Amino acid sequence: MTTITIKLPGKAKEKLSALVKELGGEIISISSGKTSKKEKLLTEIKSGLKEVKEIREGKSKSYSMSDLLDGK
Repeated sequence: MTTITIKLPGKAKEKLSALVKELGGEIISISSGKTSKKEKLLTEIKSGLKEVKEIREGKSKSYSMSDLLDGK
């Protein structure tokens, strides 16, 4: 699964959300304006935990320590 971050005018949010759901995607977060550090951190943690779950289920590739250190 791929995660995309985009900026949209307010009117397009509902249409795009409906399209994403229709295509089988998932809306992870919707924010308007500035996000607090806490919200950003929580979003990153959720994303990381989702990635761990996908690796455990065999849907994503795991990383070796050398991959992590090399920034892959």
